[in-house]
Amino acid sequence: MTTTRRKFLTTAAAGAAAAPLATPAIAQGKITWRMQTYAGPALAAHVIDPAIEMFNKIAGDRMQIELFYADQLVPTGELFRALQRGTIDAVQSDDDFHGLAHRCHGLWRLFPLCLAL
Repeated sequence: MTTTRRKFLTTAAAGAAAAPLATPAIAQGKITWRMQTYAGPALAAHVIDPAIEMFNKIAGDRMQIELFYADQLVPTGELFRALQRGTIDAVQSDDDFHGLAHRCHGLWRLFPLCLAL
């Protein structure tokens, strides 16, 4: 089988046109999660801000967590339901603050951020 210059250029052009379709999702843009904490800014400075800053630094331009404080996106009592609905992507809370009867509550100690839902 002989490859001509024209056939080579045609094949290369078709391959170059299809290349963007095969790129992995991580190369196509930054992932951003919206996370809300039960804490206000003063308490969050001690319980969650350092972890989010460290995560964002390590993840760089691949993923970032945008942190919202108590009641900024949804009422604090609705955090887990908002997570189920997809209103927010992650929740930071604790057992002492939320004495709610929600199916996520029983899994709380096993799944930080309640990402099991």
